[in-house]
Amino acid sequence: MALNFLENNNDPLRQAQGERWRAVVAVVVLVLAGAGGLLRQSGVDNRMVLEKIESLTPNKVMQKFKIGGDVEVPPPIVKPQLPELIGETLPPESFTAHSVMVKDRGTGALLYRKNEYDKWPLASITKLMSALIILENNPSWTTSTAVIGEDALDAHMYAGDVYTLDELWQAGLIGSSNKAILSLVNALGWTETAFVERMNQKARELGMADSVFVDPTGLDAGNLASASDTAILLNEIMEKEKITKALLTTEYNLYSKERKKDHRMWNTDWLLLGWIPHQFKEFYGGKTGYIAAGWRRTGG
Repeated sequence: MALNFLENNNDPLRQAQGERWRAVVAVVVLVLAGAGGLLRQSGVDNRMVLEKIESLTPNKVMQKFKIGGDVEVPPPIVKPQLPELIGETLPPESFTAHSVMVKDRGTGALLYRKNEYDKWPLASITKLMSALIILENNPSWTTSTAVIGEDALDAHMYAGDVYTLDELWQAGLIGSSNKAILSLVNALGWTETAFVERMNQKARELGMADSVFVDPTGLDAGNLASASDTAILLNEIMEKEKITKALLTTEYNLYSKERKKDHRMWNTDWLLLGWIPHQFKEFYGGKTGYIAAGWRRTGG
């Protein structure tokens, strides 16, 4: 709703404008009065002068110059540059993946889809949401903490070994270490229950309506999301340099002071390593995930 303050007699703005115009008119009257003798000598009718003065009222000036009204300035229309298809689109049955979604990140245009709203276990892709929540807490990366978690969770590190939070971060995203993620959550002072609650809250904030999280690692098959929601999550993490830098690191060397030995871990993304041939011009990173329950569709 637009309010016209110029028509409100009790409005301070109108009163101030009225005072300003009366001052202007008074100055004009004084100038003309001082020149009255000259006007009479030159034969100019004083009534004509008064008519000119009366025409200098605020309303008439504003009507003439359209002062005080809303001015509509249409925004410039910039048409997005959409990707152009080269060749033909493959039919959905050409892909063994149950769900596929391809979006242009620059425009958000949906380029390809297949069962994009079916929910599936996220497995270790869950760690991307965990990484977002860890970053929210602005941890001190040089701080050290002891590893927690059963040794059966992964072979990258052992419970009780001490690493910096940055080393655990690299191990969690490059080597997809479950114990590294659990140890980071513990180092932040969060209970796992509270951390998972924040993960679900973050999902709702991002508009991931088909997602649910039950643990920070992805080992639980109850971590579910659709391809559409996963694309939203991926788009969000692409804005975080701390995450993307780790996802694009091909290998990482983790040194255990307690065991006095190095452990070399490779990135789990075989596309990044080139172990799966591809012709992508540029690769911006990604995250893999696998659990035994991942072969079946869950949740409709």
